[in-house]
Amino acid sequence: MARQEYYQDGQLVRVEDTRTLSEAIEERKAVWADETTKLIRTKVTETDERNCANGIYQGEKKAQILGWINECRNKYLACKAAATTCTTNEEIDSIRYDVGTNLDSGNTQPESAGVR
Repeated sequence: MARQEYYQDGQLVRVEDTRTLSEAIEERKAVWADETTKLIRTKVTETDERNCANGIYQGEKKAQILGWINECRNKYLACKAAATTCTTNEEIDSIRYDVGTNLDSGNTQPESAGVR
């Protein structure tokens, strides 16, 4: 269990992380899932996503929507994969789901999905 101590407003604050490794992973996965949804919504509305899934959109528009969703999903999956190699809660908490410019470049590998 990790323990942190710091001063805030002149008072010593002690924080102890009592999460198990699996609890920390599940907590971060929920955060990454929310961030993935927010990132998808920066370019694709829920209506567009539904229209694509229902076959209303075809061709280039469908490819653009699916491409963006896949890139965002790959970013989530990379964070999740990085978490499975962690041995401490601190390592899990240090994995950042940073929004990078690489998502527009066609590169599906996240810039910083990994332990920092």
